[in-house]
Amino acid sequence: MAHKKTSDQISYNMRQVKNKNTTIELRLENELRSRGITTYIKNQKEIPGKPDFAFPAKKIAIFCDGDFWHGYNWTEEQKAIHSNRDFWIPKIEKNMVHDAMVNETLTKQGWQIFRFWGHEIKKDVARCADIVEAALRIVPKQPYRTIDLCAGIGGIRKGFELTGYFTNVLSAEIDDYACKTYQHLFGEDPNNDITTDKFKAKVAETQYDVLLAGFPCQTFSRVGKEEGFENELKGKIFFHIAQIIQETRPMAFLLENVDRLVTHDEGKTFHTILDTLVNQLGYYVIGVKKLESGELLYNFKEFIRNSKDFGMPQNRPRTYIIGFDTERFAIDRLKLLPTKMPLKCETNLYRDLNDLLDKNVEAKYYMASGYLETLIKHRERQENKGYGFGYRIVNEPSIEHPVANTLLATGGSGRERNLIYDPREGIAGLMIPGKKTPLNDRGIRIMTPSEWGKLQGFINYAFIDKEGRDCFSFPDDVPNVQRYKQFGNSVTIPVIREMAMFIVDCINQLTM
Repeated sequence: MAHKKTSDQISYNMRQVKNKNTTIELRLENELRSRGITTYIKNQKEIPGKPDFAFPAKKIAIFCDGDFWHGYNWTEEQKAIHSNRDFWIPKIEKNMVHDAMVNETLTKQGWQIFRFWGHEIKKDVARCADIVEAALRIVPKQPYRTIDLCAGIGGIRKGFELTGYFTNVLSAEIDDYACKTYQHLFGEDPNNDITTDKFKAKVAETQYDVLLAGFPCQTFSRVGKEEGFENELKGKIFFHIAQIIQETRPMAFLLENVDRLVTHDEGKTFHTILDTLVNQLGYYVIGVKKLESGELLYNFKEFIRNSKDFGMPQNRPRTYIIGFDTERFAIDRLKLLPTKMPLKCETNLYRDLNDLLDKNVEAKYYMASGYLETLIKHRERQENKGYGFGYRIVNEPSIEHPVANTLLATGGSGRERNLIYDPREGIAGLMIPGKKTPLNDRGIRIMTPSEWGKLQGFINYAFIDKEGRDCFSFPDDVPNVQRYKQFGNSVTIPVIREMAMFIVDCINQLTM
């Protein structure tokens, strides 16, 4: 039976009216935050009805409806209004019509709507939070869908696919030659620019689970200008990736960059990246402890992993960042995950560098004697100044288990740091078109693109089919200089595969 509402009661209700931060709203908010759910936005004007809480990436809208103002049990409750009925009844019914219109609009746009009555929140706020949490904590089924950003020639994608737990659904790369190789390898054109609104809209329309990105490293590299975020074109690519993460909230992500990233600008660049991912986007990052104050505790060395520890004879330290969505996974469970990424793998593809060198390479790979002498004199000058710059013969006979230096995408200098001792009869003194002097008599050559491909895991590893055939190849019209560049710009696929398996193990632990 409806109880008569006096003028005093109605006046009290009027005084309690707020557009936001009502008592019931704050009660639900406190309950959500106690569960580690903090990534909502409140009263967003751009969303129909301005929900009290919204999770836009998952399209979940939550309204905290006061019983009186939104017409709870209206057939009975309207009978309790005796004063100013001509004003109050149409007003409340107008609110009810508006609520129905908002529900219809949001439903058409694909939103999931939760409306909690004020008395429900007051009586059992935990139950209301349970409903919200259940809608957020949905984990997709395998195979998990990836998007491959700053894709290069697909090394990160391939490492994930090799596990058998991932399939790629969207890619983005802007380098024309890299796009050509990527399409040749995967049958998909990755030509998309992640900085454009058009591509971001495409991502928003794509159902995916894990974001992968080897974002541009030149601005953080020792061999670049070390401009960091000051380089508008490349350094700020990270913030475009962060925007995509914020707007689509993948279940997990893997980001890769040069090792210099963690120490650039005295660590400020890396701190900005972690602060963005953890404090602004609300992700749990492996190796980072977040204090209640928001301060982040971490050891930057824990984000560096070296290819030589993952079965490949290449000294290639790189920065890896792995994160998981706190909307999808409870923070208490996330805190039980390992605090370190894999340190190594047990399988060595090669005993050392000599084990993967090509046999009887073409004469064009041997250095001209004049150029080699120039390199020797340059190195002598550098050493006299106390520097360690200059060419390196990485498999000198005195080295028991040689390892290549980091493969670079900077042209000649990347190859000169990885010269090979490979003496052969009939090479010394030959004249080769394009070389100004005869070939050297010391048996020194540069590495071949094929050898670079082996050191990165593209050749003799990632593209071997079920019959044991190596199916990796470049398009015929991709010149050698681009082949070196593409391998130097890429990742070491066995390392990525280990990181991918680590992510799978973490997801299994979070959902068991």
